Parts: sequence; structure tokens; C-alpha cells
Amino acid sequence: MKKTQFNDGSHTIIGAYYEVFNHTSRTFPEYIYEAAMMEEVEQRGMSVTRQDKYEITYKNYRVGWQQLDLFIGGEIVVENKAVDKLTRLHKAQCISYVKTAGKLTGLLLNFGGPEPEFHRLYFDPAKKPSELPQNNIVTPAADWLYPDLAYEIVGGLYEVHHILGAGFVYRIYANACYRELKLRGLTVKPAKRIQVAYKNKIIGDVAFANVLVEGKIILFPVAIGNLQDIHLDNLKRWMALSNVQLGILANFDAVRLEIMFIRI
Repeated sequence: MKKTQFNDGSHTIIGAYYEVFNHTSRTFPEYIYEAAMMEEVEQRGMSVTRQDKYEITYKNYRVGWQQLDLFIGGEIVVENKAVDKLTRLHKAQCISYVKTAGKLTGLLLNFGGPEPEFHRLYFDPAKKPSELPQNNIVTPAADWLYPDLAYEIVGGLYEVHHILGAGFVYRIYANACYRELKLRGLTVKPAKRIQVAYKNKIIGDVAFANVLVEGKIILFPVAIGNLQDIHLDNLKRWMALSNVQLGILANFDAVRLEIMFIRI
């Protein structure tokens, strides 16, 4: 019988999920449930690989690598979570991983809640993505520095988020932003670190991807659960050291792109 989105072995994996859920406590990290799922699925006669590495491309440009939790039966991407409750962001992450593997089906399994919770997600490659909702795009105010340039950058950020989706590490988004802004004809200079000064003397640097655009605006792409966890004072000091007055902080770890303008 030909495999379809409805008889691809998902029911066997879901059965394995219930078995693992019922025979483990809710106190373990994700990799423990991942190992248990691998054992249970293999006992049920399905092939399974763990932490497969996939190349991530953005407009024919390699931007990084992504590892999948489990890949089962050569068809199904399985993403394991150990959280109180699954969210829309978790679903978006799983769909991103399904697209990465070039497959159709993803199973999002949660081992952290009081009751079993899972979602079976289907990606249709034939379905064209909808156009970017222009009314949702953040527009710099007219009195901002370089409003036209800032608007062009923001448009590029929405394009990156629209194509890649949520769920990747910040380095992938930083590389994709660099690619997108170059395609838009902008002069961009990427950096992997920011310098730290003490009493006007450079004392070291820390890892923090950033992109200088047209020598005027510094873009800070991040992928973080809460944008408020970013210490803006550190970014402002780096902007001052770089003699740049406007920064754009973009958080890609969200269902909707989060953007913050930073002015010094």
C-alpha cells in the first residue's frame, strides 16, 4: 500500500509515545525521553535515527546546520518537549524542522505535562506561502534616523522569518539576514562578537552576532524566549564604540517576529 499522510506509521509512533509517557516520570530532561522513544520505536519494528544533521539554506545560500531529535521510518520528524504545555511556537518549530528534512509529517510530543499531549503536523510543499501582511510590519517613525534604510532592513527581517520560520539558533538567522540584506543591495559587514569597554578601554569581547548595515545601523539578530532578557545597555555601549546611533534588535524565536529599535 502506498504511503500517504494518513498511513505513514504515525499511529505506531504515537503508541510508543503513550508507552514511554506511562512508564517514565515527568522530571527528566528531553534527551532521556528521546532515548526511551528510540528504544520503544525500534522494538515496534520501525527504523529510527537520532540527532541527524541537516544543512539549512536560505535562497540558495548555506546559513547553518540543524539537528533533529528523532527521524523515524525515513519519513517522520519527531520533536520532543518536556514543558508544562505545548504552544504555537513549539508547533512552528516542528514545522520548520519538517521543512528542513524535506518531509511531510512531524510529530510534536510533550513529556512534561500532567497528561499526554501531542500534535501531528503536516507540511504541504505545494502550498504557496501567503504574502507578508504589510499591515503587520513595524514601520520606523518618520523622525527616526535613516527611516528609509531602517524600513528596508525591517522588510528583510520579515522576509527571513517568513521563509525560515521559528526554531533555529540565532547564528542561522544572523547568516540569513546577512544574505537577505546583501540581496537587497545593501552594504553589510557581519561580526560574531561585540567588544566590551571599561572606563573607555577595551578589555575583551563576547559572542553576540551583529551586522553593520551601510555603516549606519547595527542589526542584532537573536533567538531568545523573552526579548526583555537582553541587556540593552551592553548593546548601546557597543553601538557607542562603533560610533553608530541606531540599532535594530530582532527576535526570531517567536511565532511573530519581534523588533525593537535602539537609539543612543
